[in-house]
Amino acid sequence: MNKQEIELVKYRDFSDVFNGSFAFMSQELRQLIRVFGLYAGVPVIISVILSALYMQDAFATIFETINNGVQSGPNPVLILLTIIVSFVAQVFIMGLVPAYLGEYEDKGRNGFTAADVWNRFARHFGAIIGYSIITGLLMFVGFIFLIIPGIYLMVPFTFVLYVKVIEDKDLGDTLSRCFQLVKNRWWATFGIIILAYLIISVVGWLFSIPTLIVAGIQGFTAVSGGEAVDGSSLGIILSTVFAGLGQYILYPVLYVIIAFQYYTLREQKDRSSLMDRISSITEEE
Repeated sequence: MNKQEIELVKYRDFSDVFNGSFAFMSQELRQLIRVFGLYAGVPVIISVILSALYMQDAFATIFETINNGVQSGPNPVLILLTIIVSFVAQVFIMGLVPAYLGEYEDKGRNGFTAADVWNRFARHFGAIIGYSIITGLLMFVGFIFLIIPGIYLMVPFTFVLYVKVIEDKDLGDTLSRCFQLVKNRWWATFGIIILAYLIISVVGWLFSIPTLIVAGIQGFTAVSGGEAVDGSSLGIILSTVFAGLGQYILYPVLYVIIAFQYYTLREQKDRSSLMDRISSITEEE
């Protein structure tokens, strides 16, 4: 028996945003795994490997200092590569979520393929990168000068890629639309975003426990006078890979939750605007 199709553009209160998000992910789990495995898998795997190599290098530096008192730093080239590839992997995940939801909204459940999601994502790929950089810089400037403007901008800018990929607007209209969506709903949206981040952060921290345990054991061995240790152990590498994969698995969950708040705000604003226009026409008659 097929599950009932989930209505995306619908008003949901605070708890319903989360309930709807998890219901959607449960219903679409197989297709979501297929889409992210096909199109985000390679950059994610490369990013995880580079992150593991970076952590290995960082731990090696720490243990070298403990063992021999020699101070050095991680490889700067490796750091740069890790940052760049991690950004690309994030771009794929951030863009594929609204691309998937846009296809779902337009064509309904089972009415589209993974290739359709990719085509929508690829069509907006340049804008996804550009808009992410622009809004990131604007928020950075806001945080540099005053913390409050940065926090304020963070809320509407959270929806930039959803507006771009789903509604296909240019930069000016996209930014304007984002501010329109959160008008009079800033605090509720802020609360949902923070709670979503907290949930993902806590669960993500659980994936990091093996790395902390392995590093702690090796660090204790080093400072207690045992044999010299370094950061190249298989335990550190495997636990770091496990933690990295866990984080990337959780990112789509975060972005789907944000998407459901986007659809709630859309329903509120667009329906209100429609009702205002209908009322205006009725009064003119």
